Amino acid sequence: MRAQLIIKKITKNVTTNTTWHANTIYFLKDKIYVTNNATLTIEPGTVIEGDTAKKGSLIVTRGAKIQAVGTPCQPIVFTSSKGPGHRKRGDWGGLILLGYAQINPPGDTAHIEGIDPIPETLYGGGKNPNCGGGDCPNNSDNSGTLQYVRVEFAGVALAPNNEINGLTMGGVGNGTTIDHVQVSFSNDDSYEWFGGSVNTKYLIAFRGIDDDFDTDNGYSGKNQFLFGLRDPAVADISGSNGFESDNDAAGSTNLPQTKAVFSNVTIDAGSDSATNLNFRRGAHIRRNSHEYVYNSILMGYPVGVLIDGSNTETNVLADTMFASNIVAATQSVNWITTTPVNASVDDLLRNHSGNQFYTGNAGVKLQAPYSLGNPKPWPQSTSPALGSANFHHAPLTDAWFTPVTYKGAFNSGAGNSWMTTWSNFAPINTDYSNGSNQCLQPLHVVEQPIANISNADALISPNPNKGSFNIEVSGFNTNSVNVRVADLNTGKVYFVGKASNNSATRINVQAPNGNYAVEITDGKNTISRKITILN
Repeated sequence: MRAQLIIKKITKNVTTNTTWHANTIYFLKDKIYVTNNATLTIEPGTVIEGDTAKKGSLIVTRGAKIQAVGTPCQPIVFTSSKGPGHRKRGDWGGLILLGYAQINPPGDTAHIEGIDPIPETLYGGGKNPNCGGGDCPNNSDNSGTLQYVRVEFAGVALAPNNEINGLTMGGVGNGTTIDHVQVSFSNDDSYEWFGGSVNTKYLIAFRGIDDDFDTDNGYSGKNQFLFGLRDPAVADISGSNGFESDNDAAGSTNLPQTKAVFSNVTIDAGSDSATNLNFRRGAHIRRNSHEYVYNSILMGYPVGVLIDGSNTETNVLADTMFASNIVAATQSVNWITTTPVNASVDDLLRNHSGNQFYTGNAGVKLQAPYSLGNPKPWPQSTSPALGSANFHHAPLTDAWFTPVTYKGAFNSGAGNSWMTTWSNFAPINTDYSNGSNQCLQPLHVVEQPIANISNADALISPNPNKGSFNIEVSGFNTNSVNVRVADLNTGKVYFVGKASNNSATRINVQAPNGNYAVEITDGKNTISRKITILN
C-alpha cells in the first residue's frame, strides 16, 4: 500500500521561487496569488485542491510564472477538496494566468473578471512597471508552462457575466506553453481568453456548463487539436455554445481585434440533438469578432453557426473566416444563421467555403462521439472528415500549425488519440488521496538530506468514513502521539487525543459531513492526512 499524502494548507501568496511536491496535497485556502516575478514549479503527479467555502483559486500575476509540467502517467490535477462521489461544478475558484501581452480595452489594461479588482488582478500591457507605469505590451510574454494538467469542478460567479472560468487567460503572451490540458465540469466557460497571444494545442473541455472556448478583448493566438464534449442535459441559463467570440462586450472597433485562429476542433453537444433548451450554437461569432475556424467539426447544437451583428457579417464577407468545416444540426435551416438576416453571408458559408453539412452523426460518422464515460470522437473509415482538410487558408500557412489530412481533433483509430492515459472522464469518483498517477507507478518522492529524513507515517481507514476510523501510526520517536482532527475549511477542532506508535488506534469523531485534516505529531515530527466524513 502506498503511503497517504501529507496535506499542506496554502494561506499566503507565493512571493519567491517555490516548488510544490508530488508527495503533498496542496489545499488552496483562499485566492492565492503568485506575485513578485516568482516562479511556482509543480511536480508531475501533484494534486492541488481548492477550498469550497472561500472558493480557493490560484492566480499567476503579471511577471510571475507557473511551471506545471506533468506527464501522461502523472498529470498535475487541480480539483475539488470534496471526496469521491461528492464533487460538483463550482466547488472552487479556478486557475488564472495573467500577462503583459496586448489587449484592446482602453489603456491596454483591465482587471480580470470573476475577482474583486486589486493591483494583482491587472492584465495587459498598460500600467506596466517595466516601463515606468506606461503602456508597453509584450506579446512574447511568458507566463510559464501548463502541460498534462487537469482542472476539475472549478468556476465561480462574482456577478452575472463576471465569472472565474476553469482556465482563464488574461493578456497571456505567446512565450507561454499550453498543451495537453483538460478542464472538466466547469461552472462557467471551460476556457476563456481575454486578449493576449498565447497559442494552445491538445485541449479538452468536458461537461462544462457555459461555453467551451470563449475569446474576447483582442485575443489573437493560434489553437489546434481541441475537443469539447458536453452533457446534452446540462447547459447554462445564459445560453451555452461551443465557440463564443467577441471583439469586446460592446462590439467596438477597438484594436487589436479579436482574431484568434482555430483549426482541427471537435465541438460535440453530447447527442445529435441536445435535450437542454439552453443549448444554443456550435459557434456564436459576434460583436465585431474576426475569429477564424477551419477544419473543424461542430455537431449536436440546435444551431450550427450564428454570425451575429452587421460588423461581424462584414468581417465574414471580407475574409470568410469559417471554412473547410463540418457542421451537423438536425434542421438544415439552422446550419448557418445570421442576424440581421444576410443572404450573402449565408450563401458564402453554405456554398462557397468548403463547408460540409449533415443532420447528425450518421453523416459525420465519428466512432462514439456522444459517450460521456468513454468518448471515441475519431472518424470511422468512411467519415467525410478523412482526407478533406485544407491548410491553404492564409492563417494556416504559419509554421506553428501541424498540417494534417483530417478535419476535427482526431485522426482515425484509437491508437491516434492524444487523450490516451492522462485524461479523465470520470473525475467525480477519482480517489486522489495518493496523488495523481494514471499508470499505477510508484509516486515520485523528493529526495531530502539524510539529516531531515523522517520515517513517520500514518494510514487511515476506512476513508471516507462516518467519523469512526482506524489510524495506523509508525516511525515516530515516542510511544504515543498527539492526534487532532480539524475541519479542513474552517479550522474548527473536533477531536484531540492520543494514538499508539507502531500500532493501530480506533478514533471516534463527532463531526458533520465534510473534509477534515488529521494532524499527528510527537513534538518533533508532524504529518497530516485528509479524511472525508459522510454520516
